[in-house]
Amino acid sequence: MNLSQGSIALLFATAFTVQSCGAKSDSSSDGPTAVNVAALLADAQLTSGIVNSSHGDAVAAAADQNASGTSFGFNFADSDDDRSTVTKSCAVSADGKSAVVSVSSSINRSRTKTFGGGRVTVSSARIGSGSSTRTWSKSDGTSVVCNGAGTGAAVNFQSPDNLKLDIAFERSRNDSSTYTGPKVTRTASKSFTSSGTRSVTWSASDSSSAGQTYIKNKSVVIKDVKQELSMTNKNGASFSTALSINTAQASPLVIKVERNTATNGVVSKTFVSGEVVAVKDSDATMTTTYSDLKLDFADNACSISSGSALIVIKDSAGAVLKTLTLGIDASGDSSLKDIAGEEVEGFTLDPCDSEDVKL
Repeated sequence: MNLSQGSIALLFATAFTVQSCGAKSDSSSDGPTAVNVAALLADAQLTSGIVNSSHGDAVAAAADQNASGTSFGFNFADSDDDRSTVTKSCAVSADGKSAVVSVSSSINRSRTKTFGGGRVTVSSARIGSGSSTRTWSKSDGTSVVCNGAGTGAAVNFQSPDNLKLDIAFERSRNDSSTYTGPKVTRTASKSFTSSGTRSVTWSASDSSSAGQTYIKNKSVVIKDVKQELSMTNKNGASFSTALSINTAQASPLVIKVERNTATNGVVSKTFVSGEVVAVKDSDATMTTTYSDLKLDFADNACSISSGSALIVIKDSAGAVLKTLTLGIDASGDSSLKDIAGEEVEGFTLDPCDSEDVKL
């Protein structure tokens, strides 16, 4: 890839979706500035940050066995240094009906890219940890046992009738990036903590593609997820906000999962429908309604290939403040447009990280 120094600077500037909003360029000793509704509506980059945060939790909810957390705009598929670990163990419940899988994970990845004949260097790093308890059961009361390795539930995804999964999780991330050029060095960071529960049920409906893949639909309910975010942009300005994330009571996430018949590996996951409601600091609500947003998986990599989402931001009284449409074109590029069709400047949907939606 041949990029000019100016292009690299732009890439770095948009790697973190939160910008200064007129704040001082040096970090304040008073701590991060809380993101209020006026700032959220006035600044496109703050809007992008909240959109990505809510979407990231929905993507993590698409996982079954061992999701590791939310992406923040870094694609570490070609990491120079990856010291990530995932540990899983399974035990049958005291009544013998459920398989309880405990998952702990740590992420420690870094990547350095050099451009312009060595004149420009961009370094990225991600450090984080997470844990979850995943309880597999059947609604008809039949038993779910552990697999032979004792690392997961013995689940037949080709016949998931009456299958249920309840997840309690907590996780944290800290992403940082440094741009070093001939005349300037800039750093930026973003961190979050998140915890909550999810409930997943599978339907019996399925279809196939020449016998090579099979498809099952599952319904995911996100319940009481609490997310705390802190962001520092390239100018040193810091911001913070808190989100409470749930699926709408009548509109859980319906996710179509396509798997390889021979290997049982995931081929794609499609957010067919569903509404994710993020309440920001009790003063604004953002509802994201999905429509066939598709994630493709190949060679341990994940990409977003098609689909859309409607995003509506309301104040605490329920009045609509802003309506946005998230779209994915035929090339897999994302855009965020307002009701007049104008694109939100600088928006890039956080890339899909296969670690976040594994299995």
